[in-house]
Amino acid sequence: MISNNEDEVNMELIPITSDRIEEIAENSCASQKSRKRVRRKLKKSPPCKILRHDALTEEIMFKEIRAEMHRGQMWLECTCYQNKKFHTIQEHVRNKKIEVTPAFVENEMKKKIGIDIGYHKARRAIQKVVTCIRGTPEENYQILPSYLYMMVCKNPGMYTSIKRDAQNRFAYMFFAPAASVAGWSNCRLVIAVDATFLKSKYCGVLFVVVSKDTNNQIFPLCFGVAESENNEAYIWFFGEMRKTIQVRRELVFLSDRNQSIANGIRKVFPEAQHDFNQLMSQLKSIDKKTYNYIMEEPPERWARSWFPRRRYDMLTTNMAESMNSILLKGREMPILRILDFIQERLGEWFYERRKKANETFHRVSIWAEEEMTKKMDLACKMFVFNLDSMLFRINSEGIEFIADLKKRTCDCLEFQLDEFPSPHAIAAINKRYLQKSDYCSNWYSNKTWLKTYEGHVNTVGDQKSWDMPQNVQSEITKPPDVEILQGRR
Repeated sequence: MISNNEDEVNMELIPITSDRIEEIAENSCASQKSRKRVRRKLKKSPPCKILRHDALTEEIMFKEIRAEMHRGQMWLECTCYQNKKFHTIQEHVRNKKIEVTPAFVENEMKKKIGIDIGYHKARRAIQKVVTCIRGTPEENYQILPSYLYMMVCKNPGMYTSIKRDAQNRFAYMFFAPAASVAGWSNCRLVIAVDATFLKSKYCGVLFVVVSKDTNNQIFPLCFGVAESENNEAYIWFFGEMRKTIQVRRELVFLSDRNQSIANGIRKVFPEAQHDFNQLMSQLKSIDKKTYNYIMEEPPERWARSWFPRRRYDMLTTNMAESMNSILLKGREMPILRILDFIQERLGEWFYERRKKANETFHRVSIWAEEEMTKKMDLACKMFVFNLDSMLFRINSEGIEFIADLKKRTCDCLEFQLDEFPSPHAIAAINKRYLQKSDYCSNWYSNKTWLKTYEGHVNTVGDQKSWDMPQNVQSEITKPPDVEILQGRR
């Protein structure tokens, strides 16, 4: 590490003037056309000075000056003071707290070096730095098998799978962290499936499967990458998922109305119940057309009272869509960096939530305790009458309900469907001075919350530290055979 004093000694101000450029141009192999372009640029941009670190002007400066004063590239190769006040774009890109945009680079160049650059030059500079750090999309696909091998080495029990075509080109990929698979056995039996578009050079879609934990937070289960949402892709993805997770009774899938998801679930999970997310309203007398549209789907798909299995309070795919928004930043990255991004985020979540559960002294999760507190406000306004030691009649705003604490049922159905006390049940519990947490399912207990996040999600580390068999190293994957959109890098 260079000290500040040594650093300043090695720094030198290089004046970029017309005479200096002519001198460099005469000693270079630049064409007459390139020199004219530079002279034309200089008429628009006043002479300036830049800082360079221990390098010859002829070695690093003229190629940027020659190429229409690509000061964005100059920023890549010429480091400013190597202390806390000055950073290169590379350092900014690595800093998660700073969003490096072309406008940010333009501002930094003006502030630290005194150069005005355009938006597109700043954007190209960022792209070169990002490629330097993350590698090209082609390089990412090439070492994908090695990366998946290291994921398993760093996370014993993790399940990964990759499918290639006859030409060894990438088709599909699947991975499920061991910590997620183990933790899901402590989650309610509802899974949401969704997909989001990737925006890197080869595009594609990212499959996301999530559930909800004891604290009603998003619980990530598994992920996949494919060229598009189609029957073949979803059948393969769900096939790998079935190999990974424990197929449990009463399993329920939530999704949007994508027919490929429905086909895949029907093929791979025939015993599961698949629910279409529908916005419904039974207003036949008001709007018959809307009513007819709603009734195109059987009521058990959109009405909890008709649904043959428990859906708890999970009625939509919002949790999967929320996960997509969390992964929004990673969608523009090459495939390996997407996997890095997901693992880093999951590692943080598991640590933070495990810590939170350890710090909680309630018998149930924080969310469950807060929900019961909210329902207490409603329960206090109800009139409760004993029918038996554990059977009660509750009057709420003129409407009567029967709550049976022994059977854990209520006429409103909320008690038995959510396995969580309804406001009427809480009114009855208060009448007997009992503990409300005793009438919550184990799904909501603090012990279950802790078990959900017992595992750890580790990243693969630096590629230089990887140690793997030769047969894995020699395994190469080519990029998918897709049409590259203009402007994709």
